[in-house]
Amino acid sequence: MGFFDFNRVDGGPTLYASNKTAVTVDVLEIGFIFAICILAFSFLVILPGVRGMQRLYFALKVFFSIFVLAVIMLGNFGMEWEVSEVETGVQYKAFHNEEIHATIGVKIGLRAANITLKGDGKHLNSEKIDYNERFWWGGERQWTQGRNFFGPFAGLVNREFREAQFKGLPYPILWIAEYFTLDGENIRWGRSYRLSGFYAHIMLWTAFPLWILTNILFCMFIRYGAYFMMLTGGVMLLGNILFASLRFGPELKIPIGTTIMTFHYGWCFWLTLAVGLICVVLGAIILFIDLRLPDLTGTFFGVESDPDEYYTVEGELTTGTVDISEAGPDDSPKEVSRLVPSKNGPPTDDNAIYENYENPYRRRISTRGVSRFQKSRKKPVAAPRRRTARSTPSSGLHPDSAIREEPEAEADQGGNVAIQMEDIQAQA
Repeated sequence: MGFFDFNRVDGGPTLYASNKTAVTVDVLEIGFIFAICILAFSFLVILPGVRGMQRLYFALKVFFSIFVLAVIMLGNFGMEWEVSEVETGVQYKAFHNEEIHATIGVKIGLRAANITLKGDGKHLNSEKIDYNERFWWGGERQWTQGRNFFGPFAGLVNREFREAQFKGLPYPILWIAEYFTLDGENIRWGRSYRLSGFYAHIMLWTAFPLWILTNILFCMFIRYGAYFMMLTGGVMLLGNILFASLRFGPELKIPIGTTIMTFHYGWCFWLTLAVGLICVVLGAIILFIDLRLPDLTGTFFGVESDPDEYYTVEGELTTGTVDISEAGPDDSPKEVSRLVPSKNGPPTDDNAIYENYENPYRRRISTRGVSRFQKSRKKPVAAPRRRTARSTPSSGLHPDSAIREEPEAEADQGGNVAIQMEDIQAQA
């Protein structure tokens, strides 16, 4: 035997005996959690680049959004929608009378059931008892019920149960898995979990694009973002309702050994339910605050007022009196052009005064029955910069600051009236 001939057979490559180990964690769940942590850490790195209070607002928005994404994905692919675990003495394998004391656990997800069997010591020729088997009834491969029994056209869970029998899995695992293969009379637990899992996973997949639209709309239209946030939470709640309500026959209870396995909802169910409620309530709160305090929500989300809420019709010019700062040397009020509402076109006079201007033709677009809660977003029109008259020792006014006089416009029948302002006395 040469130095490199260890474990070689007839000069072939080195072969090692198989080292079968039980599944310790759900790789898919750990993968999703790891990906979500990387995404959260990426935003945490860029957080110091945001200034002031916007840093806190940005952190709250981003991390809550990432948390909702994590719940949607973990709820969709998690295996803890219903769980049960017992410790009992049970027969280990067929044709063996010896019983073992073991912990038996069952985790039911939307696509499969996970069954674990772990002994408290070594039994039967020093064998370590540690099994973890998964039986699928849906997923990428198949969602249909299939025929009864265990033929090639049977359901997916029936065929996997027959494969487990050929593999010689321990008796407790086969005993539990057989309950999901029966489909007759009132014994339809496999059909119940397959249908409830199918519709629940459809609802969660629907919540995923709604979550994406919610994040996009919060960057443009806060009100519509609140609508979609409530819709996302409602779809998640609907998935919980469908999973809990689609049941055929009696409640699943499995007698095994000296005890009975009873099932209760796991953390996937409760977490999805809680986040769905939070999204609905938080979306309603954001909607109400946006209707009453639009500036507050605009500051938090970094969004201006809704651009589609108002439209404006231009006005025309008329005349009115001005204050003493625009008076002539004789301290008599001068008449200048002033903008008043009209449909005849935009103003053309450079000396138009825009202060305290309010256009009555500025109308509110329909608010779908929420106008009584709506606080006006209308902002005053900014006055254009104009040159202020400066006095000189000789005339009291700067020579370039003459104010063009215009005759007072008469009030026409259409409703354009001259705006009369009060005379302002000169102060000493």
